[in-house]
Amino acid sequence: MNPSSIRRFIFTLITGYLAIFGVQQLPYEFENQWLVLIPVLIVVYIITVWLDGIFFKDSAVKETTKAGAKKAQKQSSNKGFGQ
Repeated sequence: MNPSSIRRFIFTLITGYLAIFGVQQLPYEFENQWLVLIPVLIVVYIITVWLDGIFFKDSAVKETTKAGAKKAQKQSSNKGFGQ
């Protein structure tokens, strides 16, 4: 796992916990709390990925550039079909 994946995972855990805590603090009683939590956690994940892209834009660009350069080098070493 690269550092950005670990960072995003920890960021998602923190925001997910806060979302669950916030839903439980609502003054309403839900018949099935999971019907509320699942969409909330999906939205939290989307917002987390978006905020991670905003806050850590520099490191994400550097990592994708390095990965793209490695793929280009691997593809250029292929000489043809079956070789």
